[in-house]
Amino acid sequence: MAKKKLGELLLETGILNDNQLEYALKVQEEKGGKLGQILVELGMVTEKLITDLVSQQRNFVRIHLDINELDPNVLSLVPKDICQKYRLIPYKIENNMLVVAMDDPMNYFAIEMAEFASTYRIEPAIVEPSKIDEALLHISDAQEILPAQVEDKYETAIDKSVQEGVEVKETKGSIVKFVNMLLVKGIELGASDLHIEADVQYSHIRYRINGVLHEKYRVPKLFHENVISRLKIMSKMDISIHEIPQTGGFRFEHSSEKYTMRIETIPTIKGENAAIRYSGKGMNIASIDKLGLSRSELGLIAENIFKPGGLIIVCGPTGSGKTTTLYAILRRINTPEKKIITLEDPVEEFLPLINQIQIDESKGLTFNEALRAVLRMDPDVIFVGEIRDQDTASIAIRAAYTGHLVLTTLHTRNTFESVLRLIDLGIEPFLLSNTINLIIGQRLIRTLCPACKMQTEVEGVLLYHPRGCEKCNGTGYIGRKGVFELLPGSFINRDVLIPTPSLDKLLEHARAAKIETMWKKAMKMVLAGETSLHEVVRVVPKMPGDE
Repeated sequence: MAKKKLGELLLETGILNDNQLEYALKVQEEKGGKLGQILVELGMVTEKLITDLVSQQRNFVRIHLDINELDPNVLSLVPKDICQKYRLIPYKIENNMLVVAMDDPMNYFAIEMAEFASTYRIEPAIVEPSKIDEALLHISDAQEILPAQVEDKYETAIDKSVQEGVEVKETKGSIVKFVNMLLVKGIELGASDLHIEADVQYSHIRYRINGVLHEKYRVPKLFHENVISRLKIMSKMDISIHEIPQTGGFRFEHSSEKYTMRIETIPTIKGENAAIRYSGKGMNIASIDKLGLSRSELGLIAENIFKPGGLIIVCGPTGSGKTTTLYAILRRINTPEKKIITLEDPVEEFLPLINQIQIDESKGLTFNEALRAVLRMDPDVIFVGEIRDQDTASIAIRAAYTGHLVLTTLHTRNTFESVLRLIDLGIEPFLLSNTINLIIGQRLIRTLCPACKMQTEVEGVLLYHPRGCEKCNGTGYIGRKGVFELLPGSFINRDVLIPTPSLDKLLEHARAAKIETMWKKAMKMVLAGETSLHEVVRVVPKMPGDE
């Protein structure tokens, strides 16, 4: 008995009528492609419905793919480039066969390639195309490497002051070369962070590039402890302590550029992990006009950073570029006529003429204690790395109120929540209205690769999305651009703050004052083809009233 066509099944089940099917077939004839895909694009059916029907029609195994349940060991059976080219996901091993999730299980050439690569017999299963897209982003293309395989050019210690003394199971030199190579590769990749994480079988080496983690290397687990010990020695940590977190750092030079590394270690049930932050020359250099601010935004910032007193706040999560923005402001206002003192944890870049203080809470040098002492040093400008508590907030506000320009950061989602956060910390609303010059909210959004970005029309609107090519290392993105939300001090007045406002009230006032949120500015980038809608949804908070 012949199997029924998809269109016939949709008519029989009443999902489509004759006119709808006729129109879809006409579109298919004009554009080409599969009927199911055409129907989804026209909004007549869902991906899930089509996948369910094709599964019944062709007797394919139906998989409801959950990326959190994917086994890395199974995923590694088929190389990433084959998975991407033929749109397949190694799912599980069952009855000595490799079950592979596909959106086109009738692609027999793809099945043959998977069999050749994995050496397993393949059982194809069907899943929605969007699930394949999502899963492909989670497949690692990490290179498995042994410390002994590292090239000799990495043998020279990058930090001449490091005292060798760690015992290793392999050769001391190979671990030294391996760690040096990991650090240098991060610079070459333009990474902001390096993560070394223990798992059951491997130590995973991941770099954060353009705000997204990428696994680049895997090393057998037996070398993990030696790698962490080597980093601890370089960072002047205690290598005998494994049960509590430690913080350290060191500086090194590569290609005539100097870098500062901040290292945090933390114990996990699988081993001690390390997170390393790159900073220093070559990593954060930017003038204020190179941050991606518009001309009007630059004008508003310039208007406020040269005032003799007041508070400027930059807010956002970790990795959103707050320190880069504040360093750019410091460079702009740094002159011999001004005494500038910074309180930082850590000091990420050395700035000429500026008095920089490294906060060390283990020795009692906290932000609020240091800030009290700094006020007695007759500064013109004070940079407080972060407002973390009520005491620091109170002293910073008082300093701004008494004629100092105070720059600081807050870990809030947006500018409006920064106002509410300061009120929650016990700052009187009238003080805020008299001291805040400007609040800057920001995020860093990946920009689409101009060589391979793809265009799609959605309800008459042209949108762009990533594809991936050699130029962008298959990610579809090259670099990041800041998106900003500026809340001027003139907005933060008594009418807005008294009585104590809610977030909805602040947003209502902002709309009346025609202040654009980060979401609205990010959507302009989407429409201009600079980034994708998916990237904006991933990075930028959407507020009530945002479209």
